[in-house]
This record gives sequence, structure tokens and C-alpha cells, in this order.
Amino acid sequence: MSDQFAAIFRRRPNDGWFRAGRYDVTTTDIICTLAVASMFVYGFGVEYFAKLTFVPVLVRDFEIWRLATWPIATEPAIWPLLGLVFFWLFGQQLESLFGRGKFVAWIIAMTLIPATTLTLLGPLANSIDFMQQFGLSNLFLGGIWVYAATYPGVKWFEVVPLWALAAVFTVLNLLQYTGVSATGQTIFLLVSVATALVAGRSLGLATGWPIPHLPLDGSGSRKRSKPKKAKKQRPSGGSGQRVVEGPWKNAPAPTAPPTGPSPADQIELDSLLDKIGANGMDALTSAEKQRLNDLSKRLRNR
Repeated sequence: MSDQFAAIFRRRPNDGWFRAGRYDVTTTDIICTLAVASMFVYGFGVEYFAKLTFVPVLVRDFEIWRLATWPIATEPAIWPLLGLVFFWLFGQQLESLFGRGKFVAWIIAMTLIPATTLTLLGPLANSIDFMQQFGLSNLFLGGIWVYAATYPGVKWFEVVPLWALAAVFTVLNLLQYTGVSATGQTIFLLVSVATALVAGRSLGLATGWPIPHLPLDGSGSRKRSKPKKAKKQRPSGGSGQRVVEGPWKNAPAPTAPPTGPSPADQIELDSLLDKIGANGMDALTSAEKQRLNDLSKRLRNR
């Protein structure tokens, strides 16, 4: 396995929402913990586990929570458990690239948009309405698409591009769904992939491809506040004394220090990302990797 592909599953020291001992608890940790908890819910009773899954007709019967709980519903079996482990390893990497706030926004979009779409389309056909969706597989697949669109040069075993691997997984799922006429799952998968890429591009990743997006990453120009004019000092009452005029009389008022990264920082970051997209992470020197990390933190905290 190439170093570039292995880096996808290498845990990074992300900023957590809180600390548990010496461990920073991230969004990925919380999602995976809830998924493990759902396995125990399954053990207490399948009927309770079924309350977590997404079923369009039941959502329209006001079981609204199903729109948000379906990704964490995980059956206690070996393959779902392995998928959970892979999502935990890969999710840390993706969360590091997004930043914790944008990663949460991406997860919310991936969870709500496909489910809401199927809820609205359900009355059109029974094959759409009578479906059940649960598990982290769609979020994992969407994350692979976003990573492939961010670093198009990354390859598996130095041969297969990551985007091709994501395409194979997507096509295999589509063949399964179309073979059993599962129209609902087919639409759900396609909407999930589209949401992953558009939301990922809108939040600052997936820049390697021309993906339609909304300018939500804050890259647009910001209005700068005009510096306040300095007030002229007047002599204190009745003393007749004059304020001495110095060389500072016509000096410009000081401007406020910049609150965000400069355009030069943005250009430098784009240049580093382009280099990674063309030749992979190994193309960067250690100094460039450190610079990339510093610029990414500065852009996330602006």
C-alpha cells in the first residue's frame, strides 16, 4: 500500500470538543461511540434498534428523529464492525482536513439532505417509499469521494486512483440496488454522493474538480472596518492654554490589525494543495508540510 493511500487512515491530532483524560474527543469519536451503543440497543431488542433507522413513510408519520439517527444504527455483525473501524480511522483524517466545525456541517448535510429528499419523493412510488436505510457506509463512501476530489493524484498501491476506487464501490452498490429494483436505495446513494461532493466543495475541500458549490468556506472578500478618525483635542476650559502641535498632527490614524489570513497566505495554501493534488503528499518537503499545517489552522480559526 502506498504511503499516500496509507496516510488516509493515519490518525491526526485533531482538536476535540472536550478532553477525556489525555484524549481529545472529536466528532468522529462521538459518532463511532454512538454506533457501538446502537449494537447494544440491537441486543436489547430489534424493535428498539428499528426506531433508529430511516424509513420515509414513518418520517411522514412524525417520527422525525429518523432523519438524523440512521447513520449511527449499526448491526452487531463483523462486517458492520469493520466498516465502523474504517470509518473511525478515515473520519479522523477527513475531520482534520475540514476542521471540526466544517466537518460537523458536512456530516449534517450528508445525514439530512438524502433522507429529506427521499421523504419528499416517497409518495411518488412505493419502491421509493418502502425502504430502510441505516449505517455509516454512505458517509464513508461520501468521504472517499471528497478525499479523491481534494487529492486527485492519490493512488492505491501506486496504481489505482482513489477516485476510481470510489467509483467501483458506488457502481457495485448501484448494481445491487437496481438488481432487486430498490429504487429508494438507488436514489438515496446518488443523492448522498452528490451531497458529499457539493457540500465538501462548499466547505473548502474537493477543489481538484470543477464541482458546483455555494461559497460557504469564507474565501470571499471581507469588508474592512474603516478606522475611526482621531478627535481633535481642545484646550481645557477657560485656561487659554494652547495644545502644542507636534509632528503627529497630520499623521494617519492607525489601522486595526488584520483579523484573518492575508491573500498571500491563501495563494500559498492553494499552491501547496495543487502540488499535493498533482503528486501526492510525499511531494512536499518537511518544511512545506509544516507550513501547510500552519496555514490550515490559520484559515480554520479566522
